[in-house]
Amino acid sequence: MAKPYCQLVSQVFGWSTVDASQEDWLVGVPDRDRLPVIVGMIASPAFPLTAERLRALPALVVVSAYGVGYDYIDVQAASELGILVTHTPAAVTAATAELGLAMVLGLLRHLISHDRAMRQHRQADEPHPLFHRAQMAHDANSQTVGLVGYGRIGQYLAGLLKAVGFRVIYTRTHGPLAGHPGYRDLNTLLSESDIVVLVVPLTETTHHLVDCEALARMKSTAQIVNIGRGSVIDEDALVEAIASGQIAGAALDVFEFEPRVHARLADLNSVILSPHVGTLTEETRLRMTRDALANVRQGLRGAAENALNVEAWSRRPRTLT
Repeated sequence: MAKPYCQLVSQVFGWSTVDASQEDWLVGVPDRDRLPVIVGMIASPAFPLTAERLRALPALVVVSAYGVGYDYIDVQAASELGILVTHTPAAVTAATAELGLAMVLGLLRHLISHDRAMRQHRQADEPHPLFHRAQMAHDANSQTVGLVGYGRIGQYLAGLLKAVGFRVIYTRTHGPLAGHPGYRDLNTLLSESDIVVLVVPLTETTHHLVDCEALARMKSTAQIVNIGRGSVIDEDALVEAIASGQIAGAALDVFEFEPRVHARLADLNSVILSPHVGTLTEETRLRMTRDALANVRQGLRGAAENALNVEAWSRRPRTLT
């Protein structure tokens, strides 16, 4: 039988700087004939782990998502097969929350629309007309930000927003969090917020969580930020809501059909578009790499680190020998 090994599906930042010598690693999408001997994997959307594909990995003990999102891994099927699924939530918290703050402030102060308008006037020897007709903004302390999702990233972002002066409210699946005032049910949060920030993973219950009905509950002056998963928003509904003036704008780092972007979004001047860069800092990506490697290494040695389905481990314990 071939020697067992681990698979890094896509190259990750800083891999050359970590000590991966304790296991045999191959990099890239695995060849079909090697699937039966893969025992550990750092996964990627480039190789979605569907139920069928997981069944083709009979030796797989542990898989780590690279980041906090794991919607490209069938966790239920992995659990049924006794495969431990892990991710790297702590690594991504600060950088993702910081991008959320930047997007909130960018919307509040019309940074992108002002930048676009400033660039359209090319006559250097003439006064720029925007100096006399720039769009009025608001102070942070006059605005309520509603966080949809209140896990690690949501709570970290709440701290940043409060430090700037925003009033923060939140909603979460499991109700109010002890020691954290400001809980609202989703409908109330949508109606009260000046800026809504989505910080939730993609699940069956969050798919199209923001649809026509949800957008209709928002103020006409409200704006929405998505740093969670693209399909949490019905993008067709969002485009119509912004184009019709039902809501004022949006800032999106993730998209429903990523990496494709809705054609009409680019035509809306009140929308900020960002290419899924919430975790794209050197420090964050290096920690993600280290944490994902540690997840696999620990799993192969019988420990569940950052596990999403620890019950699978107790059902089918295996160690690398």
